[in-house]
Amino acid sequence: MLKYRPKKLSIIIAGLVGCVSFTTYATSPLTKNIIQYNIHSTLSEEYIAEHLGWVPVPDDRCGGYYIDPAFPASALREDDHIAITGNQLLYAQKGTSLGRGKVTITRKAQQIIANKVWLYRNPKTQKLSAIKIADDVVLREPDNIIMAKTGYLDLTTHQETLHHLFYRTTFHLNNKNNQTLPTYSAEQLSKPRQVSGATAFGQAESYRKIAPNVYELYNASYSTCPPLTHPWHVSAYHLLLDKNTGRGTATHARIYIRNVPVFYAPYLSFPIDSRRQTGFLTPVIGTSSKTGFRLSAPFYWNMAPNYDMTITPTLMTKRGIQITDRYRYLTEKSQSNLDLEILPSDLAFKEFQRAMAGQYQNNTNATTQAELRRLQNASPTRYAISYNDDTHYNAHWQSHINYNHVSDDYYMHDFSTSINEITQNQLDQEATLNYSDIHWQFTGQIQGYQTLHPIDEAAVDNQYYRLPRLSVNGSYPETVGGMNLFMGGELTHFTIKHNPGDSSTQPIGNRLNLQPGIERPFYNAWSYLTPRLQFALTQYDLSDTNPGQSNRTTRALPIFDLHSGVYFDRDLTIGNTDWQQTLEPQIYYTYVPFRKQSQIPLFDTSLNTLTYDQLFSYTRFSGIDRIGDANQISYGVITRFIDPISGTERFRAGLGQIYYFHKREVTLTGEPTPEDKYDKSPVAGQLVWHINNAWNLQADSIWSVQYNNFTNQHITLSFIPETNKIVNLSYGFVRNGDILPNDPPDTPASNLSQTDLSFAWPLSSRWSAVGRWTQNWNHHHFQNILYGLQYDTCCWAVRFVAQRAFTGLSSSNTYMYDSGLLVQVALKGLGNFGNGDPDSILTSSIPGYHAAFGQIT
Repeated sequence: MLKYRPKKLSIIIAGLVGCVSFTTYATSPLTKNIIQYNIHSTLSEEYIAEHLGWVPVPDDRCGGYYIDPAFPASALREDDHIAITGNQLLYAQKGTSLGRGKVTITRKAQQIIANKVWLYRNPKTQKLSAIKIADDVVLREPDNIIMAKTGYLDLTTHQETLHHLFYRTTFHLNNKNNQTLPTYSAEQLSKPRQVSGATAFGQAESYRKIAPNVYELYNASYSTCPPLTHPWHVSAYHLLLDKNTGRGTATHARIYIRNVPVFYAPYLSFPIDSRRQTGFLTPVIGTSSKTGFRLSAPFYWNMAPNYDMTITPTLMTKRGIQITDRYRYLTEKSQSNLDLEILPSDLAFKEFQRAMAGQYQNNTNATTQAELRRLQNASPTRYAISYNDDTHYNAHWQSHINYNHVSDDYYMHDFSTSINEITQNQLDQEATLNYSDIHWQFTGQIQGYQTLHPIDEAAVDNQYYRLPRLSVNGSYPETVGGMNLFMGGELTHFTIKHNPGDSSTQPIGNRLNLQPGIERPFYNAWSYLTPRLQFALTQYDLSDTNPGQSNRTTRALPIFDLHSGVYFDRDLTIGNTDWQQTLEPQIYYTYVPFRKQSQIPLFDTSLNTLTYDQLFSYTRFSGIDRIGDANQISYGVITRFIDPISGTERFRAGLGQIYYFHKREVTLTGEPTPEDKYDKSPVAGQLVWHINNAWNLQADSIWSVQYNNFTNQHITLSFIPETNKIVNLSYGFVRNGDILPNDPPDTPASNLSQTDLSFAWPLSSRWSAVGRWTQNWNHHHFQNILYGLQYDTCCWAVRFVAQRAFTGLSSSNTYMYDSGLLVQVALKGLGNFGNGDPDSILTSSIPGYHAAFGQIT
C-alpha cells in the first residue's frame, strides 16, 4: 500500500462509473461550513435544526427557513466523474483504499462527507464498486440531506444504506402540474439556496435508497413542521418515501400530537406531492344526531391518467353501513362523473316510518294520506344516483347530461349528497344534444324532474316533463337590401305525474311553435335603428283536458318592435383622473295584438321579474304558453365611465320605464291584476360601480310610481382587497315575495326583506374567521347562520365551522332548521382529519372565497 500526504496531489484512475480523481487537502475548503457533530441516542431539537440548515427568523410565519449550502463544482458535472478529497488518502493499486480526516466525495449532484472512507474495487476489473463511510457522515442531494454514523454505497446496484441518522427532504405538494420532480440548474446549485416547498425531517435507525428518488427508513419519525417547534410527528416501523410516484407509506404508524400518541394505523398512505395515487385516503371521523358516530375510510383508485374512482365505506352507528362511489372521466372531448350512494337497511329510517305512521294515521287530508302511503311503501334500502357528462364531439355537435335520482322523499333531508337540486325538492333529470353552425342551431332535449313530497314539509307540485323538446333557430344576416332573416321553431311533448292525493285532470300533449321574422338594422358610429317583424304561429294538440276545453288550439300573432338609440361620449377629468363618459339613451316600441289565451295550458311559462334589460323585450313572460298583448314604448338611458388607457368600465348606471298605451289583458290566470291596468310600469334601475380594485357595488331596483315605494330591490357591496380577505353585505326586498300560509297578500306581512352578511378575514398571521348571517326581517327569523375559526401554521391547521340553516315550514307551519358542526384538522404533508366538507359550504356561502385549508404556503 502506498501512502500519499502531499499538500495537494491529484490522481486520476479508471473507475466503474467513469473516472475518479483523488485530492488531499491539509484543510478542505469545501467542508469548512459543515459543522462537525456526533450522533447520540437522543438529540436536541436545536442540534438537529442547526445541522439540517435551519435559519431561525422570529418574525417569519414559520419561525425560519432552511438553507441548502452550495454544491462544489465537481458535483455539478454531467458525466460520471467521482471526485474524492480529504486530509489523508491511503491509496492502493489493488484492493481497498482508505481515506481519513474529513473526506469529501462528489458525483453528479451528490456530496458525501465522512471522517473515514473505504473504497472497494472489483477484484476482476479493478474498478471502483463500493464505498463504505463512517464517523460523522453527511449525504447531500438537491432537496435532501442525511446525517448518520455509518453508511455503505453500492456503485453497482446504485443502492445506499445509512445507519443511526436524521434527515431532511423536500416535497412539492402545491405544484398542481407536477408530474416529475423539479430540476435545478448548475447555477442554482452552485450557490446557497433557500429551500421552498413542504420540507419533512425526522430520525431513523436505518435508511436505504433502493432506487432513484425512492427512500426506505426503519424505526423512523416523520414531520413537516419546523424542527424547533414540531407539534406533530409520525413514528413508524417502516417508512417509504417515493418521490417518483409522489406517495409515502408507513406501517405500524402512530401519530403524535405534542409527543402524545393520538392515532394508530397498521398501514398509512399519504401524499408527498400533488399527483394522484391509488390507496386509502385519510379517514373521516365525526358524529351527528342523524347518523350517530360516523367513520369513513375512502379508497382512491387511480385507474388511468384520465379516469379515477373513489370508493368510501362509511359506518353510521344509527343507520348502518353506507357505500359511496365517485367515478370521474376526462378526455379531450368530454368530461363526466358518476356518483352512487347506497345504504342497505337503514335502521333510523325504519324507526322514522313507524313514528310518522303513528303521527299521521288519523289525518284525513287526501294529500297527507297519499304522502304517508309513499313513506310506508319506501324501501329501507336508501340510495342516490347523480350523473353528469359534457361532450364536444366536433366544432358543431355537443351534448350535456344531468341525471339525479334518490330512493325516497326524505333522502335529501337525511344525507349530505352531491345530488344537484334545481329548486326546493326538485331534482333535475335531463339530456341535451346541440348542433350549431354559422346559420343554424339545433337542440334536442329530454327533461324531467323527480319531485320529493315529504309528509312533514309544505307540499311541492310536480313539474311537467319535456319528452322530448326539439328546437331549431336559423339566422341569415345582411341578405337582400341589408335584411336580416331569422326563424325559430320548437316542438315539445309535455306530460306530468299527478301530485300525491290529487286526482284532478291536468292537460298533456304536444306544442308546436314557429316564429319566423325579418329585421332591417340602420346604424352608424353614433346611432342605430332596427325595425323588426315576427309571426308567432303556435298549435297545441292536447289530451286529458277539462270538460269544454278543446283538444286542439292554435294561436297566430304578429309581433312588431322598433329599437333605436344614440351614443354620445366625452372626455372628462374628475380630480386627477381622466375618464371617457358615455351617454346612451334608447327607445323601444312594441306592438302585439290581443289574442285570448286562457284556454292554453301553462306547461313551462311564468311571469318575468322586471329588470332594466327586461324593459327592452317584446314579451313579459318566460315561456311561449303566453305572449302578452302590447302597445307600449320603453325608454331608458345608460351612462358609463371608462378608463381611457385600459378600456375598463369602472361605472355603469341605467334607468328606464315602460309607458303603456292600453291595459294588458293577457295574464297567467286569465284574471287581470291591478298592475295590468296602469299606464306606466315601475321604474327599473341598475348600478355597477367598481370603486377600486377592492370595493365593488352592484344594485338592481324597481320603483313603483303608483305606490311610491320599491317593489324589488337588491344591493350588494363587496370589499375584497386580497385573497380570502372578504366582506360581502347585501340587502334584498321583494314585494309579495315571502307569503306564508296565513299571510294576506299585498300587505307588509307578505313582503320579503332580507339582509345577508358574509365575510372571511385573517385575524392575525395564524388566526382567521369566517361567517355568514342571513336575516329575514319581515318574519323575524334567520335564514342562515354560519361562523367558524381557523388556526393555520406551517405544518398543521384546525378549523371549526358551525351552521344553522332555515329549511322551510313543516306541515303545521312551524319553522324548521338544520344544524351542524364541522371540525377539521390538517397535518400538512400527511392529510386532513375531521367530519364533513367545510370547503364546499364556505365557497357556496361566501362569494369570492377560495378554499386553501391544509395547503402548504
